[in-house]
Amino acid sequence: MITLRDIIGNIKKGQSALNVRAILNELERNYQQLLPSISIIGCKTNGQSEVTVYMTMSSISTKDALYDVVILANTQTKMDLDTKLKVYSNSPSFAYNFVYVFNKNGGLLFPEKFRPEFKTMQPKMRNPYETVGFDKYVFSGIRYMTDYKIPRIIGEFGGQVPDIKNFEEKRNEIGGIRELLKRERARLRR
Repeated sequence: MITLRDIIGNIKKGQSALNVRAILNELERNYQQLLPSISIIGCKTNGQSEVTVYMTMSSISTKDALYDVVILANTQTKMDLDTKLKVYSNSPSFAYNFVYVFNKNGGLLFPEKFRPEFKTMQPKMRNPYETVGFDKYVFSGIRYMTDYKIPRIIGEFGGQVPDIKNFEEKRNEIGGIRELLKRERARLRR
């Protein structure tokens, strides 16, 4: 498992404080944009020490597409910088940039939901320094959990474990949505 402190510390390596602040500001802007679309769809507790929260949120670029974001946190009370995490997201940005790194560091939840090459091939083009960081959907999920409060999530959604799509299923679904939107735009232009 990884911690928020690991992620934030890794973002800072080799970057100036201004760059880190810019990254976090951009993630916060994305969170505010995604906030109306974030929904908790389930929650499962494991003993007295862990909680897994299942969420969906709209794609920023394809509004009709919903991504699954699942966060396993080693707490049932409050997240802090030392809370251990495992994360899952079927968004392309997470798959192409972070699956390899999270898997390598023990922070990938549901590794079987990705093709083997995502877990074994270094993301040389998209994340050449293997930075453990946030994609906008994972950051937004973590941020939403802290705003919503974990005990409240457990109380409202505890015991609900929804099915979530693997990366390939989600990629095919989004491709279909984008194709429909493209045809509709072409029809409207005529």
